[in-house]
Amino acid sequence: MKKLSIIFLLIIALSLTLLFSKNHKNKYYDKNKSHHTPDGFTNPYIDPSLQSKKMKDFFKLMKEDGPEILEDLDVNIISKQEIEDLIGNEQNFYLWIGHSTALIHLDGKNILTDPIFSDRCSPVQFAGPKRYSRPALEISDLPNIDVIVISHNHYDHLDYKTVKMIGDKALWVVPLGLKKWFSNQGVNNVTELDWHDSISHNDINVTSLPSQHWSKRTVFNSFDTLWSSWLIQVNDFKFWFAGDTGYNEIQFKEIGKNYGPFNLAAIPIGAYEPRWFMKNFHINPEEAVKIHKDVFSEKSVGIHFSTFVLTTEPIDEPANKLKQALEKYRIKLDDFLAIKIGEFIFL
Repeated sequence: MKKLSIIFLLIIALSLTLLFSKNHKNKYYDKNKSHHTPDGFTNPYIDPSLQSKKMKDFFKLMKEDGPEILEDLDVNIISKQEIEDLIGNEQNFYLWIGHSTALIHLDGKNILTDPIFSDRCSPVQFAGPKRYSRPALEISDLPNIDVIVISHNHYDHLDYKTVKMIGDKALWVVPLGLKKWFSNQGVNNVTELDWHDSISHNDINVTSLPSQHWSKRTVFNSFDTLWSSWLIQVNDFKFWFAGDTGYNEIQFKEIGKNYGPFNLAAIPIGAYEPRWFMKNFHINPEEAVKIHKDVFSEKSVGIHFSTFVLTTEPIDEPANKLKQALEKYRIKLDDFLAIKIGEFIFL
C-alpha cells in the first residue's frame, strides 16, 4: 500500500510558490451574490469554518493508506481515424478520455471538458500523482475543438502542458478569475463567466452553473478563483458537465428546475474517501445518483475515477458503489453508466 501522493504534491506546491503567492482582493466582488466574498469566492451552503482544511487534517490524512493499483485496468485506445470516421458520418457521440476529460461531438461541433493529457496532475512532471491509466486518445489525435470548458484550477482539471499544446486553437470558457492565468501562459482565446452567465460561440451555447468546490493553485491563494459546472447546448441537445463537486440539497435542485432536464450529464463518482476529509467537496456514488435525480438528467455517465490515485477508496469501488446506489433508488442501470476509459456513448 502506498501513502497518498497528494500530500507530496502539496509539499511540492509549497516549495514552488511560497515566494510568489500573494492574497489579493476580488475585483469581481458583488455584494449581492452569495458566492462572492471581498477576497474571492465561497460555497453558500457550507459553514465558512468548514471550508478550509487545517494542517492537522493533512497530517491525519498522511496516515491513510492509498489503494492497491490494478495492473489490468481495461482501457480502449481510440485512433484518430476512428474519430474522423465518426465525425465524417455525422455521428454524435460522447467519448470518455479519462478522469474528467471528455470529447463531445454534437451536430458538427466539438467540445472538450477539463482536458489533462500529462502523465502527472502536479505543478511538476517529476513528482506528484501519476496516471495509472493512459488517455484513450492522444492530444495530437483530437479533432478541431470549438469550445473547452474548465471547471476549476486544480491540477487534475487545469493542466499546464495541455493548455500550452492546444493554445488559442479553441475557445476556453472558464470560471471567474482564471483568464489571467491563461494570459500568463500566452493563451488569450479565453472567456470567463460567473455563475448563470452565458455565451454563444459557433452555435454552441455555454452557461456557467454552480457547483460546490474550491480553488487553489498556489499555497496561499485558496478560493481566489471561481469553480463551475457547465451547461452546453447545441441545437436542442443539452449536456451538463458537473466538473468536481460536493453535494448540497439546494444548488442541484435549482439547476434541474431552472435549466433541466438534460439529455446527458457527466457526474463525478470517484475521489471521495476518507469522507471526513472529502465530503464537502467530493461526492460519493450515492450522492452522484442524487445529483442525477436533482438535475433531471435523462442519462448520466461517471467521471473522475480510474485515472489518478487521489484518495483512499479502492480503484474499482466507484463503479460498484454506483450500481448499488442505482439499485437503492430504483433507477435503471442504463440511466447512469460507469463506462471504461475510451468507451463511446452515441447520442
